[in-house]
Amino acid sequence: MKDDLKEEGWRLVDSNMQDLCAKFDLLHSGENNVMRLPFLIKGSLRTPARVDFDDILRAFDAAEKVAPAGAFISHAQLEKAQVLREPVINRKTMRPTGAYQYSVMPIFSPREVLENDFSALCALYNTPFQEILELLKSLGALFAQEKTFLDSLRDLTIQTAQLPNQWHNLGFDALNILIDPHSAKATVDKDLGVWGLAGSRFLDGWVELPGAAVLPAPVHLIAAQALGAKAPAWESRKPSMRAMPTRQLHITAGNAPQIPFISALRAILTKSAAVIKSPYGATLPGALLSLGLPAAAPDHPITRHLSIVYWPGGETAVEDAFFAPNSFDRIVVWGAPDAVESVKKRALFTKVLTFNPRYGVSMIGREAFAESLEDLAAAAVADSLVANQKACIASQIHYIEADEDQARLYAQALQRTLAAFDRASPNYVDPFFVGEIKRVMRGVLIDGDWFVNSEEGRFCSGVVLVDREIPLSAVTMQRMIIVRRLDRLESALPYLHPGVSTVSMAPLSVKERLQDEIAARGVSNIVDLGHSGTMFPGMSHDGMMALSELVDWKNG
Repeated sequence: MKDDLKEEGWRLVDSNMQDLCAKFDLLHSGENNVMRLPFLIKGSLRTPARVDFDDILRAFDAAEKVAPAGAFISHAQLEKAQVLREPVINRKTMRPTGAYQYSVMPIFSPREVLENDFSALCALYNTPFQEILELLKSLGALFAQEKTFLDSLRDLTIQTAQLPNQWHNLGFDALNILIDPHSAKATVDKDLGVWGLAGSRFLDGWVELPGAAVLPAPVHLIAAQALGAKAPAWESRKPSMRAMPTRQLHITAGNAPQIPFISALRAILTKSAAVIKSPYGATLPGALLSLGLPAAAPDHPITRHLSIVYWPGGETAVEDAFFAPNSFDRIVVWGAPDAVESVKKRALFTKVLTFNPRYGVSMIGREAFAESLEDLAAAAVADSLVANQKACIASQIHYIEADEDQARLYAQALQRTLAAFDRASPNYVDPFFVGEIKRVMRGVLIDGDWFVNSEEGRFCSGVVLVDREIPLSAVTMQRMIIVRRLDRLESALPYLHPGVSTVSMAPLSVKERLQDEIAARGVSNIVDLGHSGTMFPGMSHDGMMALSELVDWKNG
C-alpha cells in the first residue's frame, strides 16, 4: 500500500495524554500505592471519584470476611468507585513484597454503553475505511510524541507485572507495531477479502460481485406454468455483498498484556461499535486507549462509539444486561473454560466467538539431532517461552524421536538454554504455582528425570524427561518444559486434539510428512521449530478468520 495517509492523520488536536493525566490526576502512583484509572464511555473520558485510602482498606477487609478461606480478593466495590489490588513484585528477587498496588476505577451502568440508535450506527458503519487508517496514524503519532510519558507508565506498571521485565517492556514497544496503518489495511484486505476483491471494499459498502450468476428459485419455474403468459419474465440481477460492522462486546484476558489492545483493534478495524472489558492484571492497555483516542481524535466516529470498562466477572447487574438478546451482535470471550462456558450459556441468542485456553507442543524427529544440539534447544525454548510460556501457543510438551541418551542430552541442553534466559530475564513464579510445581515433582511426574535451575532453593525453570503418557495436570506454564521420549514420532499423534493450538516441528521433512495428520486432529498452527510466536497480517486465529467472524455478511 502506498503511503497515501494524510500527513497529520485524523484531526490531531492540541491535546495529549500527559496533560489529561495531570488535569484529572490519573495514572501515577500516589500515596499508599494508589493509582487512578479512567474509563472510556462512548468516547467520553470518565475518571474515578476521590476515595479515602482507609475506605479502600475497609472494603477489602469486608470482602475477605465473606470470602472462602485463603482466597485472594482482587476487587472491592465502594459506593462511588471500584478498586483492584495487585501484589507488588520485587524485580530483583521476583518475589512478592507483601505490598499492593491499588487501582481506583470509575463505576458505570450497562445502559450507558449499549448501542441501540441504529441511525447513528449507520453513520459509523459508513465511515470510509481510509478514515480508520487515519485514526490509527493519529494514535501512533500521539504515542511517538509522548514516548517519555509511555516510558514512565511502563516503569510504573512493572512493579506488579507477572511477566519478566523484558517481556513487559517489549509489550509497550509493540504498541506502534499493532496499530501500524499499513499492516492494518493488509490484515483487513486479506481477512475480509472474497471474490478476489480486497476486504476493505466490503467494509465500505455494497460491492457488486464479478461473474456471479443468480439462479432462479423453483417458484419462478412453477410461476411460468401456473400463470402462463401472465408470468413475469425471469431476469437475473447483479448480486452484491457487504461486510456489515456489528455491535461487539469483548471480554478479554490478561495472560498477555497485548490481548486487550488486539481485541479492541479488531473492533476498530471492522468499524464496529464496541465495549471492551479490561482484564485483571492488564488494565493499562485499556486506560491508554481511553486516554489516547480522546486526545488524538475526539470527534472520530470510532471514538464516539467505543467504551472501555471493567467489572468483576460474574456481576449479574452488568452481565444480565450485556448477555440479553439484541444487546450486542457479537460477543468475544478470551479466557478460562468456566468463563467461556458461562457466557455461552447466558448469551444464547448472540453469536459468541471464543478464544479458549489452549496450549502448544513441539515435535522433533530423529534427523534433527544430527545438527547442533544447542541450536536445536535454542529454537525449541523460543517456542516454549512465548509470553514467558503463558501464551496459548507456547510449547509446553516436547515430543522427541530419540534414544535414551539423546533424550537426556536434549533435556540438558534445554536446561542450559533456560538458565541463560533466567540470567537475562529472571522468572516470576506465583506463590500458588510454587506449590503446584512441588506437587508435580512429588506426584504425577515423580518418576521423571528432573533438570532444574534454581536460586537459593527457589525454582526458576526446569525440564522433566518422561517415558510415558503426560497428564495435563502436569502442565504449569512456569518455564517448565516436559520432554516425552518416543521411538516413533507418529506415536505422539493420538495426543493431539483441538485443545492443542500449535505444533512446532523439526526437521522440515517431518513437518511435511505429518502436517496434514496434525491439522486433521484440530491443531490450528503447524510451524517450523522456533516459529510458534510469529505472526503475519491476515493469519487465522484458532481456526477462524477473526475479522470475518466479527462482521455480518449481507447479500444484495
